[in-house]
Amino acid sequence: MTTEDRSAFVELAVEYWKLFKLTERALVDTQIGNVMSISAQLRFSMSRLHAICAKGGLKLISYDRDTYEPNLPVTVANAEEAASFDDAVIDRTLEPTIIADGQMVAMGKVLLKNRA
Repeated sequence: MTTEDRSAFVELAVEYWKLFKLTERALVDTQIGNVMSISAQLRFSMSRLHAICAKGGLKLISYDRDTYEPNLPVTVANAEEAASFDDAVIDRTLEPTIIADGQMVAMGKVLLKNRA
């Protein structure tokens, strides 16, 4: 691992830690006044996560609310239930698909719901 790689992943670890701590505080001390601040911090932390991953050559892809296509690089967590859906959309991304240097290195994981 190069020094630049190590630096990018150290930054990633710090951002992850900050996000975890923020979420932990939100669970313990949720007040209406804190919701806007917490939301802003979460958005900022997510943008930092994407920027730091880009430094390391990684791209994280989320599929929330996209139409489900069988050729997407994801596994479906609720596949048995989703088999009966006429028109499936991605309800939530549980794990992002990760691309490195144009190659998929990790499949994403999603939950589907029926569009109707």
